Amino acid sequence: MKPLRMMGVFSVLIGLWGWFASGGISQAAQAETAKYPETIKTEFQYAAKVACSLLLPHQDGTLVRGTYRTIVNIHNPTNKPVTVAAKVALATAFGSEPGPFDVTPFKKAKLQPDGATELSCFNIAGFFCPIDGVCVDFAFLEGFVVIKSPVPLDVVSVYTARSTEGEVETMDVETVQPQKIREIIKLMAPAAQAKIKEHITYPPKGSPAYGDEKCPKQMCGGIAGLPCPEGKKCVDDPSDDCDPARGGADCSGICVSRPKEMCGGIAGLPCPKGKRCVDDPSDDCDPTQGGADCGGICVDHPAK
Repeated sequence: MKPLRMMGVFSVLIGLWGWFASGGISQAAQAETAKYPETIKTEFQYAAKVACSLLLPHQDGTLVRGTYRTIVNIHNPTNKPVTVAAKVALATAFGSEPGPFDVTPFKKAKLQPDGATELSCFNIAGFFCPIDGVCVDFAFLEGFVVIKSPVPLDVVSVYTARSTEGEVETMDVETVQPQKIREIIKLMAPAAQAKIKEHITYPPKGSPAYGDEKCPKQMCGGIAGLPCPEGKKCVDDPSDDCDPARGGADCSGICVSRPKEMCGGIAGLPCPKGKRCVDDPSDDCDPTQGGADCGGICVDHPAK
């Protein structure tokens, strides 16, 4: 009888353990459902490269110094509404330890039939505010926008770049090809996101991403006769040992900004032939606001 009684007690204990365990699992499942109340079954993934200069131009630590922008366009080619999800994956130094902000939570977007939406650099940066109560303020960022969809989409990225002081210089358009990856995406409830507690800057000052924070020299002249970009001129580089005044005919130089050519003002300075005098937008004197004697700058006549 004793062995049977012991077996009965053991069975009761197992039953109680199973009841408590199932209750714990149920509570965990309820908490998971409360945090992620919506899911999307997806079959297609698009990874679009992004490069964004935000608070600062890129600083030569990764891409060359300049201002870069990306827009990712997303089009629903079907005749039915579709809900898609997107996240951002930062490109970090190879071999570095994973960080809390390397990959963002997903956000969703609803596209009507034949509808389109876009993700600009500022939208992309918004994925990082907040994450666990922290907002990341980007000087510049590089990485991927990862888009998940239940149906095939048209995803096209537009890339533009310019020098830190100029207008757009390059523009590229790239069609992003899909990969067939089935995944159920969990979407976080807005109420589950923590309130903003702090802001941090990324990349942090002093990181390799900034490279040499001094503007790098742009070489010109020399044997190759390298030209300077528009608005700059080639002068001797005083930091080298080659001096064109001492017989260094093939000395290379550096590009420097041309000084502004002043005109107008009280002295009525004229511009050389082929140029005209316009208001200098960088000063505080405005002829339309009563500054009759404002000095101006000489600019080329517009092409006819």
